[in-house]
Amino acid sequence: MRQRGGGGIDIAAVKWYEWGESEAASGVAAASVCRSAGTVLAEGVAAFDRAVALLDAQGVVVHPTSTVYGIGGRPDPAVDARISAIKQRPLAPLIRLAGSRDALVEALPAVRWTGAARRLADAFWPGPLTLVLDDGSDAGVAARVDAHPVVRRLLERAGGLLTSTSLNVTGGPPARTRREASDALSSMRPEGSVGWLDAGDLGDSPPSTLVRLRDDGVDVLREGAVTAVGIERVLRGEGPRDSIR
Repeated sequence: MRQRGGGGIDIAAVKWYEWGESEAASGVAAASVCRSAGTVLAEGVAAFDRAVALLDAQGVVVHPTSTVYGIGGRPDPAVDARISAIKQRPLAPLIRLAGSRDALVEALPAVRWTGAARRLADAFWPGPLTLVLDDGSDAGVAARVDAHPVVRRLLERAGGLLTSTSLNVTGGPPARTRREASDALSSMRPEGSVGWLDAGDLGDSPPSTLVRLRDDGVDVLREGAVTAVGIERVLRGEGPRDSIR
């Protein structure tokens, strides 16, 4: 029987590709590893097995989200630096993607969960809202519990937490389709092991909305899939009706 995740995604149809040599991570001979989307190396459950093995070997994985394709890895400064280099941008903090708020609380004990943060998380997670939470640093920490069943399955298999950012060369549009993801990886020409969980074309959605939580209020840094009006409604104690584009 073919297994489906939430949202009608056929988990058995998810495909796995790799860029670069990854023999140590996945057991695939280097000669058979592709640098383009020409060869499917695994499908379904085996694709997730490959992804977790690559993450364990400090590799990075392209994955779908509820809005765009992302590129992520284990929460590790060296992995973050490699992702920034692949995207051709200066080193900067990445989003923490989690399978649940409990996983975030456990992984980020310094984060302060204000009443506003809890209300927004209850209303929109899992979903396309990224919260910049106060962890005592100047920048804070950006976090999201995403709704896409493929990244949720990956998080479940990989321990509940990854760092991630959109798949694109800095300054370019994020990838939403299979072709755009393949073209982005080819143009980035990453060195080392990069894998791709191909879940097909994603919907035509804006990126996640980015909200900074402060003691004295909430700042909408980027309005995206969740509307600013919807955020205001939740903070006023109303329901999040008609709040996601």
